[in-house]
Amino acid sequence: MIEDTETLESGLVRAWKGWLGITGCVAGVLILALSFGGVHTLSRCIQSDPLSITAQTLACVGLVWVSVGGALCLLCDQAIRSRYGWHIVCSLVLLILYLNVLRERAQYADVQDYVQAAMDLKNGHPFHIRYLYPPLLATVCQPFLCLGGDGLAALFWGVNWIGLVVFFFLLVKTLEAYGVETRVSCLGVFLFLLVNVPVLRTLSFVQVNFHMMNLILLAFLCYPRYRFVSAVALAVAIHLKASPLVIALPFLYLRDKRWALSWMLSGGLLFGLTYLYYGWAPFASYLANVSTLYQANGICFRENSIDALVRTVAIAVRENGTALVPFVKVPVLVGLLWGVWHSVRTRMWSTRNDGVGLLHNSLPLLLFVMVFMSPLVWEHHFVFLSLPFLLIIRKLRTSLEWVAYGFSYLCVYLMPTFDFYPWSFCRLLGAGIVFVLCVRLSSRGDSRWFEECRQKVDRMFSVLRK
Repeated sequence: MIEDTETLESGLVRAWKGWLGITGCVAGVLILALSFGGVHTLSRCIQSDPLSITAQTLACVGLVWVSVGGALCLLCDQAIRSRYGWHIVCSLVLLILYLNVLRERAQYADVQDYVQAAMDLKNGHPFHIRYLYPPLLATVCQPFLCLGGDGLAALFWGVNWIGLVVFFFLLVKTLEAYGVETRVSCLGVFLFLLVNVPVLRTLSFVQVNFHMMNLILLAFLCYPRYRFVSAVALAVAIHLKASPLVIALPFLYLRDKRWALSWMLSGGLLFGLTYLYYGWAPFASYLANVSTLYQANGICFRENSIDALVRTVAIAVRENGTALVPFVKVPVLVGLLWGVWHSVRTRMWSTRNDGVGLLHNSLPLLLFVMVFMSPLVWEHHFVFLSLPFLLIIRKLRTSLEWVAYGFSYLCVYLMPTFDFYPWSFCRLLGAGIVFVLCVRLSSRGDSRWFEECRQKVDRMFSVLRK
């Protein structure tokens, strides 16, 4: 156990200098090897593992090393350490954990859809049928096509790790905005993300979920102090995936003209970025892919949308599942929106009676609407429900509530991905249970155990500081 602040600072400085020294030595040896022996010298020093990708393995090693160095550099600054020390340590542990897990993965699926869409846009072809995103992502990729398909995929892969760290920080800051003490927020988010199937699947498929959720949280955190940043962040999120459009509802309800004007202008500029170079064709292709979504994506038992549930049940009774979807989905979405209105009316998450209070009270349950209005809900999409799953813990009291929450948490975030109908729809069930819990407990304040937990965390951190 570290004795005092001076010992801690001295140890961090020594570790940082040691990291710099070792990095310098390794860089020097590599430069000498390249200077005298060329690239062939390095190739003789590297063995290929038939069950992994050598370049990916080296990238993971490099990222771990650079991340440790960056963390040490930040922790050496006393001001940063006192404010963000535990944030840095916890996010570093998460990053290293998932880097080691994903080092073993030899194939990445969804990222190839992004790469192919960028190629399609460059060549003037319609987007391939699996690309269900607005054209902005493919447009932004154009300057990087010089890297080739593998290089662009590697760029997506690398940026996703940054997205994970940013997601950790923003989720902690969002909990703090809801009144959760900093150290409790940091520890809670760390434990929540430590073993998390949607996070793992987002990383292993190189999905854009972290970036989209980071933009949504940024839009929430920046309002009203930085209206322009808030509006731009949400506009970019909508141009990454269309579903965050529902998050704009409480902002528009506030009738904040500055925010609304910034949102519309930034959204228009993002639309114009593609339209200026490629015209209407990419948007027409996107809309065509959305309209043929069911044909491109057959029945998959791991896909947990309302659409998929209706279609699979319809197959069992030999009915036209596609025709039945609106009759089930529309009432469900109306019920979800009623839950959002109810949480605002009862001031479920915040007692403030202003615009910020409206955003606080509507955002958590609006995330349920955002997820389940989508015609496709894969296991990695449940990253978007992290905030309500964390917030509702504050209100749990009875053993029945804890059992219901524990079962939901197990189904959504701990259960491995599997295809076994109807049990593979456990994530949809788990999310539904938590939504019902949120509505039932909307008028309840924080439970007594939560305050006791906060005090215990304070004592724990006090011991660690001694």
